[in-house]
Order: sequence, then structure tokens, then C-alpha cells
Amino acid sequence: MLFLQAPQPACAQTAPDEYKVKAAFLFHFAQLVDWPSDAFNPGDQSLNLCIFDDEPHLQELQSTLEGKQIGAQVMHVRLLRQTQPAQLCSILFLGRDEGRRQTAVLRSLRGQPVLTVGEADNFLSEGGVIRLHLEQDKIRFDINVGVADSSHLKISSRLLLLASSVTLAGQAKGGQ
Repeated sequence: MLFLQAPQPACAQTAPDEYKVKAAFLFHFAQLVDWPSDAFNPGDQSLNLCIFDDEPHLQELQSTLEGKQIGAQVMHVRLLRQTQPAQLCSILFLGRDEGRRQTAVLRSLRGQPVLTVGEADNFLSEGGVIRLHLEQDKIRFDINVGVADSSHLKISSRLLLLASSVTLAGQAKGGQ
């Protein structure tokens, strides 16, 4: 049985440590989300986490997540250039500095089975699925279930219970 640990303090930590904790969150998200069966090529054992190649914390995320086993699949970190489509990703991480491309990327993924995880304040309202943020010196997350549903992603009830807030088709409910 898998449990997400309580959110970890991040403000007092260095940025590399903060992003190692965020990488752990991404790993657990991947364990607690179900993709539709047609989201993967038959026989493909890869779960692709995509990050744009200019992400400042790319090294921490990549070194923490590359090759991790999730069930029968192996997580691979794929680097995207600005012009590459993100449709071949299982998970797409957009850091807090992605404002210049966030709207276009999220729009291009509407209805696609891609778990989008980001940090910008407007991430959920622009069509992202999970937003990571700091709250009282801890890393927390919010979930937009309406977007997850339209992307054919099933979020575990265990993950929903741990969220700070859950948005259900236009309305938000507070978490714990």
C-alpha cells in the first residue's frame, strides 16, 4: 500500500532540495493516476515525464526521477525544446517561469491523456491538472478534477484527499 507522505518543508531548504521534494511528489502523482489504456503504445513500458530543456531545476528533477519503476512501467525524463509538441508525454511539468508558454501548451493538450503539473498561480484556471505551491513553508498541491476528467485521467481518491483544494467542474472544495 502506498501513501504520500505529509508535505515537506521547502522554504528553508535550498532550491535543489525543494525540487527533489517536488520530484518525489511527481513520482507519487504518477503512482496515483490512471491513464486510459490507449494512452500508451502496446508493449511500451515507458512513462514519459516531459520538461522543457530550459527549466532551471531540470537537473534535480531528472536525477531524481529517471529510471524509477512505477508498476510495470519505467519513468523516463524527456527534454522538450520550445517547438516540440507535448502530446507524447505522460506527464508534463511546467515550472513557475513557464508563463510565456503555459497558455499555448495547456491549450494544445486539452482532451489529451497528459497529466499536467505546474507551479504558476493561474495554472489550474488555464487548464492544468495539478498545481504545486508553497503554503506555510510546506509544499502543497491543488487538483482540477474537471480537467483531469476531460483528459481521461482518473485521479485516485487517496490523492484527492491529500490535496489542499480540489476543483470539480468549476467549483473548488477545500482539502484537509
